Amino acid sequence: MKGKGVVTIKDVAKAANVSIATVSRVVNDYAHVRPAVREAVNKAIAELGYKPNGLASSFRTQQSNIVGVLLRQQRTPFSSALAYAIETTMFDEGYRVLLCSTNGDPDREEAYLDTMMEMRAQGIIIRPSGATARTIRRANALRDRGVAVTFVDMKPRLASISAVVCDNFSGGYEGMRHLIELGHRRIGVIAGAVAQQGGGTDVGSERVRGIRQAAQDLATDVEIVFSPAFTETSSFEVGLECGRAMITAEKDMTAIFATTDMLAIGVMHAAHGLGLDLPRDLSILGYDGVLESSVTFPTLSTIAQPIEEMGRIAATTLIEHMRGTVRTPRQVVLENALIRRDSTRALP
Repeated sequence: MKGKGVVTIKDVAKAANVSIATVSRVVNDYAHVRPAVREAVNKAIAELGYKPNGLASSFRTQQSNIVGVLLRQQRTPFSSALAYAIETTMFDEGYRVLLCSTNGDPDREEAYLDTMMEMRAQGIIIRPSGATARTIRRANALRDRGVAVTFVDMKPRLASISAVVCDNFSGGYEGMRHLIELGHRRIGVIAGAVAQQGGGTDVGSERVRGIRQAAQDLATDVEIVFSPAFTETSSFEVGLECGRAMITAEKDMTAIFATTDMLAIGVMHAAHGLGLDLPRDLSILGYDGVLESSVTFPTLSTIAQPIEEMGRIAATTLIEHMRGTVRTPRQVVLENALIRRDSTRALP
């Protein structure tokens, strides 16, 4: 490899035809690696001349105050606000945070969790990926090694590990109640493919379940019109595309409930582009309560989550577990609040 630069763990993984997480486990001599796989990785290491990063060793001996935070991503307003609340609380208590974006990819999540074990992190806060069974296995492995774990925003069905979440079912229910009480009956809902199918454990699925239940409980003539299904992250661009498609196709739809604020803001831009007068022609409701929802035109009505409180409680819960002051798992469910602004109004 002379003259080709520094050999990375990614190079080894490619040469051995395994994942980065597997290389990490072999390097750190973890159990449960098949002998043939271990041999292939060690052969690639020898042939490429790979040298594990010495930074991890320094962390093992000097940085016992390291905490890992795994979020789905950090570029959304929601994730940024959550990460800031966690990091600020941790810093004030003497801990240093390493923020990681999993993008909802279980392989990426697993690689980061293995790295945290390699660096001897004292604790980890995880916003789980969609592959909850794998997340549970890794979380249990971390606890077996003495690493404190807390879930945030979303949790697997696992009572033995602390979790701090918001009540997404009731949030969806109350948002739908708001629109129904304003007189809306043909209501668009923008949600991802998994949420529309109804079998998921993610926050979007919980919100849609609440929406469906409210429509069933509160009126006899509510019709839900779902957006085109999507699998990518709920973003402004997705909201813009879905909003444009729904507004064009559903002329008698009087309201849209988007399952995130960024989706809702995308819908607002689509409506403006199509010449609609908001909220006279269309009421729009978001979900999250991020700062951006208060500066749209018109200002966005939303189901607001206590994002800062959720991050702070997740951080303090993990700190208590790391310090041993609390050993019993804690399950915290926070309530949402409807913020009525100018984007929703009663039908004439």
